[in-house]
Amino acid sequence: MTKVVVQVNKAGDDYYKKVLNNIINLKNKLGDQLVECEIVLFGEGLPLLLSEDEAIRNQITKILEKDIQFIVCNNTLTRLNVQTEDLACSVNAAGSGVAHLVTRQTEGWAYLAL
Repeated sequence: MTKVVVQVNKAGDDYYKKVLNNIINLKNKLGDQLVECEIVLFGEGLPLLLSEDEAIRNQITKILEKDIQFIVCNNTLTRLNVQTEDLACSVNAAGSGVAHLVTRQTEGWAYLAL
């Protein structure tokens, strides 16, 4: 069984669409082998969940339907003065996105920076 944590910390709708599509493809390919998947957003990655782009919103819906979780960095939320209620979907928060990635790696999770 595989657990995967994905880093998203760059900006741009084209980048967001590519990343979300890759994650959807990963889940489709690994199916039951992929036990858990988390998408960790920090820095310039946070606006993914603020996007008004319909294609991105549709990809977010598909990801949530596949039981993939979004984790957002509290440091980034504070710096950008964004509340979790402002985001496109329900999320979990981590004190630090980078620290969350490191913790998951020490727990044996596969790490992807797309």
